Amino acid sequence: MEFYNILYKNQGENSGWANADNLKKFASQILGLNIQEFSFCPDSAKYKSYVDKDNAFAITSGFQRTPTFIIEKSDGSKPETLLGAHPFPSFQAIIDKKLSE
Repeated sequence: MEFYNILYKNQGENSGWANADNLKKFASQILGLNIQEFSFCPDSAKYKSYVDKDNAFAITSGFQRTPTFIIEKSDGSKPETLLGAHPFPSFQAIIDKKLSE
C-alpha cells in the first residue's frame, strides 16, 4: 500500500496525528521500505526550514484550513479566499463575479 493511502486511512483531526512517531509507524507498514532511511528525514529535521517557510507563507496568505483556495482575476488582482471544501457552484459564483468586474 502506498504511503499516502496509509496516511488517508489513518488521518485524524489536526491534533498532531501526523507526528514523527506516527509517520514512522505508518511507513513501517510498507513492505520493502528501509525504515532507518525513512526515519532519517524527520529525525534529522533536514527539511524543517523549508516546511516552516511554507507554513509561514500559508498563514500570511490567509490559509486557515485545508483546503483553502484563492481565486483572483487573471492579472492577479482582487484575490478572494474560499476556505474549506465547497461544491462547484461556489467556485462558479466567484469566478463569474471576477469575470464581470
